[in-house]
Amino acid sequence: MRSVCSPRLRTILLVGLLIGGLSGPPGGAARSDTTSAPPHEALPPDVVIETVVPNAEQLVAMAFTPDGRLLYTEKSGRLRVVVNDQLLPTPAYFFQSLNIEGERGLLGLAVDPEFAVNNRLWVYLTRDRGVGSTPRFENRVVTFILPPDNIVTETQRAYGFPVDQYITIHNGGNLHFAPDGKLMVSVGNNNATNDAGDPAQDLSSRLGKLHRFTPGVPLSIPTDNPLPGSLYARGLRNAFDFDFDPVSGVIFATENGEACDDELNRILPGYNYGWRPFYPPPPCDDYDGADPAYNTIQPVYFWTTSVAPTGLTFYDGNLIPEWQNDLFVCAYKESATAIHHFKLNAARTAIVSHTILSDTINHQPIKCRTDLLTGPDGALYYSEGGGYPGNNGPIKRLIRRATFLGSGVMPSASTGQAGGTADFQIDLRHRGAVLNSFALTVTAPPPATVLYAHSPAGELNVTPSNVFWSGLMTGTLTWTMTYRLQFADTPT
Repeated sequence: MRSVCSPRLRTILLVGLLIGGLSGPPGGAARSDTTSAPPHEALPPDVVIETVVPNAEQLVAMAFTPDGRLLYTEKSGRLRVVVNDQLLPTPAYFFQSLNIEGERGLLGLAVDPEFAVNNRLWVYLTRDRGVGSTPRFENRVVTFILPPDNIVTETQRAYGFPVDQYITIHNGGNLHFAPDGKLMVSVGNNNATNDAGDPAQDLSSRLGKLHRFTPGVPLSIPTDNPLPGSLYARGLRNAFDFDFDPVSGVIFATENGEACDDELNRILPGYNYGWRPFYPPPPCDDYDGADPAYNTIQPVYFWTTSVAPTGLTFYDGNLIPEWQNDLFVCAYKESATAIHHFKLNAARTAIVSHTILSDTINHQPIKCRTDLLTGPDGALYYSEGGGYPGNNGPIKRLIRRATFLGSGVMPSASTGQAGGTADFQIDLRHRGAVLNSFALTVTAPPPATVLYAHSPAGELNVTPSNVFWSGLMTGTLTWTMTYRLQFADTPT
């Protein structure tokens, strides 16, 4: 019998797909939808829509805890918890004495960056302090502990923003932790008439601003804030949501104009974003360039017809690398509700493309009314309904479900020489954060037999006829398995 060493033969199997990103024109001045509606964008290959909660009621904001619990606020006052894709039947807490008229209620939600140690959450809500109280209504930051049993027993007031008793709109109401650990809070102008009393430019008023606090009870004011007190930026009418660019660290925020000039803004410390008393009527301000007397910086994007932009997030998962670090925005108005997808230039200062995600079955815009965020599984979660009563709807996710392009391998008998051996290698590549199991069978072509097999990962079971390889994979990695076949003296 002769022994023949042959070159190693490689088979590559993929779990998931890695697709190149979209391209767009170079960045420049503020982009808008004045020339045409944004094109629809089909979902990337293998990305599907899944329902997580079939009918969330009046959802405003969502957040994930480090241990994977999905939390969301209901405008009516309930904090809900989803564990392993199942909505717990009992709310974690039902906030009492809220004013839920108009746009008021239980709004923003933030998970403390030290949650793994302190189990602390933060919310923004409108409290009715009762007849005779001055002020009677207050937009309030509240903090509390969420224990492992998901039942909150007490809450603490951390800060309050007095608001007009009769003006129930423009509360802002989202709060998020900055990379430096400071708590950022968006507060609307609480003004309905665009009159001389609009406070967005007034540095003595806390309304119409983005605020920066040191977390604690009560919240305290950092000494390095760029404006008086807790103020971080001004000139905002109703910045519904914001997030931190994972590349530059800069805040991006949605801004709700009146009949026009809904905006996406880069929020820089101390800057003015232009909302003011007697803001100009349509075509408003942004169409010919935002007035530099009030705007320190132009918006990165604006809508000439209002769409009511709400939730905003940067995709920072690795399950859908085509979207890595891209910006996604929800729009509330019925005629425009969708997931808006924005790509930024390399400097992260301008929009280079704007598309609307559409489903792969009906080719219709994917609706998103109030919030969206990246989950720990790398999926993009979004609320199809939310906000006002009557707009209930499911929480869904866009997720890439990895599938094998093959589950069995049979080498060709002609690969090896009679009486010799041949070495083979299989590379199993996985992309994304989803945990996937695999089971792969290699069958030796008769009358060849398996001499041995080896892999540093997964489990191997070897018989004279087969190699059985199985395991669990997550993340972006490649596992390799090698095996050797012995060929008969006379191939058949």
